Amino acid sequence: MKITKIGSDYITVNETNMRDEDLINIPRVHLIKLDFEKPSSDNIKGVLTLFAKTNRYVIDDNIKIYNALLKTTTKKFYVENRPGQGLISFFRKNNKVLLNVNNLRVNEKDFILDEDVLPDILRNIEVIQLDEASFSDYEEIFQDWRGNVILS
Repeated sequence: MKITKIGSDYITVNETNMRDEDLINIPRVHLIKLDFEKPSSDNIKGVLTLFAKTNRYVIDDNIKIYNALLKTTTKKFYVENRPGQGLISFFRKNNKVLLNVNNLRVNEKDFILDEDVLPDILRNIEVIQLDEASFSDYEEIFQDWRGNVILS
């Protein structure tokens, strides 16, 4: 398991902070969430150029636009579930996912964090985001997992 820290290993890039020197100067950004209000080819290509060492991206909206551009590169992207989005339909539509447990409804979160269900979920995803308390409760399960845990 790799712990991914928001703000250094995992950042969000949008129209307002795309050229922010503080972000650009981070030595190694592991994941970048593309959060453009109006995604365009120029914006996306600009991020790919500015953060050339980053190979993994996160999107949660405008999937067709991002997919059309990113599939022509060697970059990998994950689709993040949005708040209120149905968990089952989300998994059916997307192959590579970032499961953000914080965006789930209470009953879905309880289901995912069941000690019998969580190991199966982890076998089917590469990245999960959850709060530190939930992580602490299930840290033993995460120890042998080869994915990324984003703590928020």
